Amino acid sequence: MDETDEDDENGKQSNSNSLTLHPDKSVIENEEPDPLKIKKFPATLKFPIDELKARLKKLKQDEAEDEANMDDEEAHPKTEKRFKRFYETLKEELNALKVNVTSDSELLKRFFQKFQSYKDNVITGTLTNIDIEEVLDILNNLEYLLHQIDNAKIFSDMDGLTKIVSPCLNGTNNEIKSEALRLLGAAAQSNPKVQAKALENDFIQKVLHVLSTNSKIEVKSRCLFALSALIRQFPAAQKAWIDHGGLQLLGKILYDDQLLIQMKAMKLVNDLTIERRNLEEIYDPEQRQQKMREYAITDFELKLLGHDYCKLLSNLMIKCFEEKLTGRKFSIENNDFLEVVSDSMITISPICKTEFKNIKLMLLPVIDNLLHFYENPNIKLTVDETDVLKSLILLIERLKITIFEPSHDEL
Repeated sequence: MDETDEDDENGKQSNSNSLTLHPDKSVIENEEPDPLKIKKFPATLKFPIDELKARLKKLKQDEAEDEANMDDEEAHPKTEKRFKRFYETLKEELNALKVNVTSDSELLKRFFQKFQSYKDNVITGTLTNIDIEEVLDILNNLEYLLHQIDNAKIFSDMDGLTKIVSPCLNGTNNEIKSEALRLLGAAAQSNPKVQAKALENDFIQKVLHVLSTNSKIEVKSRCLFALSALIRQFPAAQKAWIDHGGLQLLGKILYDDQLLIQMKAMKLVNDLTIERRNLEEIYDPEQRQQKMREYAITDFELKLLGHDYCKLLSNLMIKCFEEKLTGRKFSIENNDFLEVVSDSMITISPICKTEFKNIKLMLLPVIDNLLHFYENPNIKLTVDETDVLKSLILLIERLKITIFEPSHDEL
């Protein structure tokens, strides 16, 4: 849970200019045109149709790469900007040809209809390989459309969550589950209407069930992305997430799971912690108090302590730091996890201050040993390695100061 950072709202665009295109001349006589298929365009196009396809495909690949390398939400604005530039160029080209257009709402209806023919087989797990590819293509195209807020609202109004996402989550194919979770996250991101609809239809419980029962790293990663989109800036959804074991499940992930999943879990808790801290910055006193009352129903901080999150996080930090010391050789690679766990310790420290203080004798030597190791690498470093090393030293020093130095209230 990425895997935003909260520029999602800026990244999502209105669908007022969104068009799906199919020229009259390319339709075979007496044959019904299918706007779900890309037709061949005349040679007068500035970009040949194969190049247009390639560009669209590259946008999807870039988005997938962004998602793997950072929070899903962080990647979103960059992808949307690339899409917007390309899409505007495409519109100009096609407008010049005076081709027919299909609105996004009409296209959504067509995809709904197309999915219905596969729905039962999705649930029973009896799809052929060709069927699986067709379903994945439908989900992929829907996800592409739902990056626009208005389209996501239409999708929700058409009961897309229950008619399309839910059957996919109830099925057995992990690729389809993964794409459905991605679709759910795209629909819910910064979209209160979709978030409310998802809460009403128990999608938080459904995603938590998939997260707790599935072992595939891509599926679990997409679960955390979807959960983040469903509960961020929505206290009622956060309460449902906590009440149905969300924090407890994240604790299990910190105890034993793949590093990528552990990082996403930590980032989600960080985001929820910062979200609460930012309430203090609301200028209007009445609005600030109202927001605080809304968030108070979650008992987030008490639940974190009750599920031993502080202990689990500090144990993970110790394990990470000790592994860095084992090799006794500094590497510029694979420092992402160290950075995330250190940042998480810093972010959560106001809540975990007492717990960290009680295990100071365990934490302090590990932190000091890693600092000493980084401050005395005993090898010749490149400029890039030196910069990375300095950054890590500053981060670990900040960690040490934050969790061990007394706060102003204690002085």
